[in-house]
Amino acid sequence: MTVVVGVALGWSSLATGLWLLAVAAYGVGDLVTTMVGLRSPDLEEGQAGAQLILGEPPSWWRFSCFKLVFLAVCYAGYVALEGTRARLLVPAGIALVGLYAVFNNVRVMVAVR
Repeated sequence: MTVVVGVALGWSSLATGLWLLAVAAYGVGDLVTTMVGLRSPDLEEGQAGAQLILGEPPSWWRFSCFKLVFLAVCYAGYVALEGTRARLLVPAGIALVGLYAVFNNVRVMVAVR
């Protein structure tokens, strides 16, 4: 499998940009803000599903592995949708969830200061 970065404006460059945003926001941003926030004794993971899957408190290692597997599964779904414009919804959705998670994590950390 080869990943081609689109240079010309078009669907491939839009897809590349959305994937970069998804990985930056959901993969890195949420991971970092969550783990930094959990260093505070006043904060804990608020998502019951995350607590069940990752343990309480989640470790960097488990959380990173979870995000990597999740992104890989989403990318497989994206590849399976080849030939459709709907496939752009996959990275766009992940990016939106990631941006919201980062916003919410920062909001909570600022509120407990």
